[in-house]
Amino acid sequence: MCQLPDCRAGGKLSPCHPSVIAGKLPQDGRIVEIGCGCGVLLSYLLGQGRDVTGVEPEPGRFPPVEGARILAGRAEDLPLPDESCETTIMECVFSLCQPEASVRELARVLVPGGTAVIADMFSQAEGVTLHHSPMVRRVCPAGGLYAYFQERFTLCSFEDHTTGLRSMFLQAVLQGTPGDLQILKQAKAGYGIWIWKKRCCS
Repeated sequence: MCQLPDCRAGGKLSPCHPSVIAGKLPQDGRIVEIGCGCGVLLSYLLGQGRDVTGVEPEPGRFPPVEGARILAGRAEDLPLPDESCETTIMECVFSLCQPEASVRELARVLVPGGTAVIADMFSQAEGVTLHHSPMVRRVCPAGGLYAYFQERFTLCSFEDHTTGLRSMFLQAVLQGTPGDLQILKQAKAGYGIWIWKKRCCS
């Protein structure tokens, strides 16, 4: 886990140890981590001998990750050819991006049958908007992701890891984000991991 006080996405205040995400990935194929930030998960996957590339809007903001290939780019406009990878990962990133454009790009760069792993927060409360919080400005209800993915992807599994948020909340307090924390409490924030498969005829 990496703490960067001035960076919401790159700080990766993730409730999950990298091994949790790594355990959800197919055994073979090319992996792209979108919004790799300071490279915690990227380094872990490289240490496992995986073929992984990172994408980050401003890679120069972070110390280099030894042996890593990191491309400058955003989820809404990935710097990758069509059908160029078997797996994509967005950890604590999807809620910070434009969802429709991001899902279109995931479908474009994944091979047919490819895997999209989304690990992020979701709201368990009704009628609470988080759009005014820079930390969690596009968190949606757990079922809200279906609306974005259902046209091009099939949901294979969902795991609720909400208990892991306690550590993240503590780090948010230490980083001085009490306003964000209050909004998270109002939303009854949860944390989940969605595994989506790109349909062969998406």
